[in-house]
Amino acid sequence: VFLPTDAKRKMTEEEDNFTREVTEFNDEYGLTSNRELLIKKKAKTEINDLEKEAAVLKNEMETMEHKNVHLNALQLQKNELKQELFTLKSELKDLEKLIKEAEGTMKALEAEKVQVTEKPQTNPECLRLKKELENYKDDDWESIYETLRTEVEILVQEYKQRKRI
Repeated sequence: VFLPTDAKRKMTEEEDNFTREVTEFNDEYGLTSNRELLIKKKAKTEINDLEKEAAVLKNEMETMEHKNVHLNALQLQKNELKQELFTLKSELKDLEKLIKEAEGTMKALEAEKVQVTEKPQTNPECLRLKKELENYKDDDWESIYETLRTEVEILVQEYKQRKRI
């Protein structure tokens, strides 16, 4: 058979490609090699893959446990803060009650203060004493002094006379 060179070359390439594809197919499905060896190889590969996956899962579980411990600690802290908030609210309520009581006492004291400051203008005894004081202010202090001095001199002389007797 005589074929042109290009056709011969093309036919050789196709033949090589076909042979290569058949070889790859046979190798892939273990048709030309020992099937048992290929199955063992695939099993080992699968075991290795599963072991790697198990290691990854184990690491993830450890990470999750660590996160769970951290989450539990945060939950405990949250509960403690809630309790503290409750206590502070209770204390605030007590303080507000004390403030209201103090405000009531303060209002009562202010009312009493007003009453006490108004008493000198309304109390009859205070009014009488105030009037008497004003009367004394109006008097001539000089004349009162002279009158008292004269009375003292008279009393002293009387005393001396009694003493002689």
